[in-house]
Amino acid sequence: MLTFEQWPIDRLIEYARNPRKNDHAVDQMAAAIQEFGFRIPCVAQSDGRLVDGHLRLKAARKLGLATVPVILADDLTPTQIKAFRLLANRSATWAEWDDDLLRLELDELKLDDFDLALTGFDAEQLLEIMAGEETTTAGETDDDAVPDLPETPVSRTGDVWVCIPRKLDTDSTANWTLIPRESGQSERSDAGLKGFTLRLVLWSSFWAEKAAVWRYCVTDSLANKRRFS
Repeated sequence: MLTFEQWPIDRLIEYARNPRKNDHAVDQMAAAIQEFGFRIPCVAQSDGRLVDGHLRLKAARKLGLATVPVILADDLTPTQIKAFRLLANRSATWAEWDDDLLRLELDELKLDDFDLALTGFDAEQLLEIMAGEETTTAGETDDDAVPDLPETPVSRTGDVWVCIPRKLDTDSTANWTLIPRESGQSERSDAGLKGFTLRLVLWSSFWAEKAAVWRYCVTDSLANKRRFS
């Protein structure tokens, strides 16, 4: 049978080897105790040694509480107490959230003008939950990242790519050809374009450092043609 007692706060002795680092969360726990009261008792042995509730005890001390509720664990062996300390903290990670139901609960709290920070979620987590999807960029590729040039590139200098006709302002087929850029050359070159009639020329240094090529869009069926000779 569990025994509940109200103890003077100074009677409790924190476990010196507590593996949980919680100093950063003391203010958050103190705010929760102020809002809800000390609803989850500490677990301790009758000699005052704390088994579970280190963060709650620190928050109670910060708030200046004189007493805290305690559940005695004298029926546990020293080995069980050591294991229970770990279990009490680890078991909170076993379950998963139903995001849809969680969002409904948070929505109702928000309608009641309740401070959502008191639910235990930080600002970034609340944004992700309320948005209905993950906003993390972990594992994604940076927009400016350039992959290494493969040993056997798909495109080589002089290749001509025939593009599928697009119904924009023409139904014609556009050809893409790769034109070489000399090492150290900062301006695009018309070398290799002799004989082509061009409507649009696109160039980019996107692959310049890796492949040392310029990319041109070449077409022979549009108006306002420019011919290289």
